[in-house]
Order: sequence, then C-alpha cells, then structure tokens
Amino acid sequence: MRDAASRGFWTSSRAPFGYKRVLAQDGRRKRLTLEPDSSSSRIVKRIFELAEAGKGTLDITRTLNDEGIASPRGKAWGKTSVRGILTNEAYTGTLVWGESAPDKAAPVRVEKAFPAIVSKAQFRRVNDLLRSRAPRVAHPRRVGSSFLLNGLVKCKTCKSALAGQVSKSGKFAYYVCQSLMKRGSRDCDAPRLDAHKFDKLVVGGIRSNILTESSIRDLVRLVDEEMDGVAAQQLRRLETIDAEREDVKRDLDRVWDYIETSDYVDTADAAARIRELKEQQGLLEDAEVEAKATLAERRPFLDDESTVTTFAREMRDFLNESELTERRSFIESFVKEIVVSPGQAKVHYTVALPPDSRIAGGDTDEMAIPVPVPSADQQAAG
Repeated sequence: MRDAASRGFWTSSRAPFGYKRVLAQDGRRKRLTLEPDSSSSRIVKRIFELAEAGKGTLDITRTLNDEGIASPRGKAWGKTSVRGILTNEAYTGTLVWGESAPDKAAPVRVEKAFPAIVSKAQFRRVNDLLRSRAPRVAHPRRVGSSFLLNGLVKCKTCKSALAGQVSKSGKFAYYVCQSLMKRGSRDCDAPRLDAHKFDKLVVGGIRSNILTESSIRDLVRLVDEEMDGVAAQQLRRLETIDAEREDVKRDLDRVWDYIETSDYVDTADAAARIRELKEQQGLLEDAEVEAKATLAERRPFLDDESTVTTFAREMRDFLNESELTERRSFIESFVKEIVVSPGQAKVHYTVALPPDSRIAGGDTDEMAIPVPVPSADQQAAG
C-alpha cells in the first residue's frame, strides 16, 4: 500500500466526497486513482467559495440544507462534514497516506496525484480563515462576557467563580463571588473587586512576569527548532523522491530494453507504459521543486538584541491595545486561574516564569489587591 500510494494511487476503500474512484494502468495490473465527480465536485467548489467569501461552517451548513443539497451520506449536512471538506488536502490533488500507520514511518505525500477540485492557493486562504476564527474551548458565559478575566477568577474561601457585574447606574463594574451574589456575605468573605483596577493589576503582572526579553528569546528559539523540524522533514522527503526517481528510471530502461530486444512489441502497451512513467517523473520533479522551495524559506535564527527587544515591546503593546477577545485569548494562554482572598490575589501561570521575571522559575505570583471599593458602590452594584 505504501508503494502504491507513493506512486499516486488511491488505496482507501472510499473516495472523498466530490471524487470517484477509477481504474488506471500500473504496469501489467490496474490500480485505483481519483477523478472529480461531475455533480458532487461542483458542491465541493461551492463550499470553498462560500468559505472564502467569509461564511462560517454553520452558515455554509444552513445554506446547503436550505437549498436541499444532500450530504455525502444522503442526509442533512452538519458542521463537522463541512469542516472535514474544507480541511481535506485531497481536494488540491494531493495524496497523503499513512499519517496513522502502525509502523510510525513518515507518511507518504504525493503532489498532483490526481486532478484538483480547488487550487492550493484557495485551500490555503480558506484554512487561514478557519484558523483565525477557531475559538478556545471555554464556558459560554466566558466567551460572551465583556469582562476580561471572566472564567479565570476564583474565590479561595468557597471555591466559586467570580463573575463580572455592572452596577445599576452603569458607572461601576466588579468581579463578585457567585456565593456572595446568591446567599450574601455570611457565606463568603471574598472581596468585591473593581474590574478595571483588577484587570490592570493582572495584565501588569503578565507584562512584567511573562513578556520579558528572555521569554521572547525562548519563543524565538522554539520557532527556530520548529523550522528545523520542517527542514528535516523536507530533507527526508527529498531522499524519498530521489529513490522513487531512480525506480522510475529503472522501469523506463526496462521498457526501452524490451522494445529494442524483443521480436514482437505491443507498441500500444509500451507507449502507454512510457507515458505513465514520464508522468510519474513529472510529478516527482514537481515534488522536488516544492520541497526545495520549502527548505529555501528556512529563516536564520533571529537572536539579535534589537529584534528580541522590539518583539517584546510589541507583545506588551498588543496586550494593552488589542481587542477584548484577542486580549482574553492571549491571557488564557498564560494564566491557568486567579485565586482571590481578602487583600490578596494569587495568579497561577501555565508556564514556569523566565529567569528575568520578578519571581524567576516559579509558576505563581501573589499580588496585593487594591483597597476594596466603597460600600456605596457595592450597594449600587446590587
């Protein structure tokens, strides 16, 4: 199966929606490949066009169902099916086999293995849109909240969450313990926190503890290591391509030798085999160009002082100036939870703090909470 897949043949028992399986000659035997299905491929193209126009998977699902278009299983469409199509690289004509192979070997990847339904550029644009919209998994209240730290702040005394609350006048905003809101002060001694001041306190802690030059340098190093991994993968791919090209060359030599030495030659079969091997050579040459282009994009390690300093400054600015949802997502990447008690907040980070932070090597930071809001404001918030 690996050998067949490496030469661009389809080894799965089912074709992706939009394609149909057809037989193709492979020497003396026939193997399966794919070609677009005239009716369902139009639906695939439509799905990609809707996504590129800015429609989300739910909107696309509703559109298809409203128009009475049957899903791959002949039933109503679901978001999962739509997303599965939008993220399936097969629609660019790329064959990928063995991603979950039991031998743990590198998967087979063949470009232009069969006709594409969408272009690589369109596939890339659509998937960039999908990634940009992908939400973090969070409680619905946290996602819909206008409070920066909703879902992260907890009460040390009763273990309940602190939720954002706005006063009746609309002038004040607080984080208030749920127990306090439901049952009154006898059940909990958690302070009522001024939301603006508390947000500022936590953000300031992240800026001074997380967004240091050493942590940014570590981030650059991790990116560099990731790119090294990509480079190693492409080098292995080039080795595979070279081996496959040698195999194709040997097969071509055998065909030419057969033509030259045999008394009787089936010219039609020989021509078809030569044409097939030439096509394989072309596919391998294209794959080699793509792999070498990826390697050429390998950037040098960006470890100079000016770059790291500039990046650290830009990250700090981002935390102060970006939109609420972006700031919240950024904070949730680094903060596991914030536990509050009278006069104190303990921030639990998801990572060990860098050496040049205020609490080097630790993963918690204790902060003094500002003076509680006046009781008049507390009453206004009720």
